[in-house]
Amino acid sequence: MNKKIIIVICLLAVLATTLAYLTINIPSSPTAVFVDPPTATATVSQNFTINVNISNVVDLYGWRFKLKWNPTILDVINVTKGGFLQNEGDTFFFPTINNTIGYIDVDCTLLGDIKGVNGSGILATIQFHVRQNGSCILDLYDTMLLDSLEQPQLITHTVNDGHFST
Repeated sequence: MNKKIIIVICLLAVLATTLAYLTINIPSSPTAVFVDPPTATATVSQNFTINVNISNVVDLYGWRFKLKWNPTILDVINVTKGGFLQNEGDTFFFPTINNTIGYIDVDCTLLGDIKGVNGSGILATIQFHVRQNGSCILDLYDTMLLDSLEQPQLITHTVNDGHFST
């Protein structure tokens, strides 16, 4: 009887170790930062909104991105912080808008000695105003994702731009 119990315990330990190894080492989808929706349309004098989202991130403590567009076609009216980091603690959020050149530079970080956030969600929401007919890329660039250790190595990720047209 004792041998059977020992064998069962050993088998359960091997099974638990195997499951832990598989859980840790199964590759997940890569982290992505992207414009959502990927294609936006509106007419002259209308406003429209896009989000800059993140997916499949682990331990995100801070982020930064720049977004550029054709300033003869669009103006940014407002940039607001998404709830992804905000839901986990106090944050510092700093957007810079330059409608003359056609870009924004947006930074956000958690404050304090806390862990980063895991998962997917909205980093920022951007409201545009359509000045004239046309189309342009909503070019997401210079993206940076930092973990809670705030080390020089960044969280690797892919980036997907958006597109606007009237």
